[in-house]
Amino acid sequence: MSQASVENIIRDIESLTAEDREALERRLDQIDEAKWLQEAAEARDVARKAGIDQAGIDKAIAKLRYP
Repeated sequence: MSQASVENIIRDIESLTAEDREALERRLDQIDEAKWLQEAAEARDVARKAGIDQAGIDKAIAKLRYP
């Protein structure tokens, strides 16, 4: 995306009404949440395949905190 495109998008956002800007922010939050959930699921799959579970993570953290 070019700098000009980014500037055009910013200009469009700045021209939104408060209500429309709030709707945009809610939608962006939904997109971020969906991406987070997908990435978290993928990370859990990788961890499970590597034999890592929550108990192992908790044990490793405790070992680092309280040697």
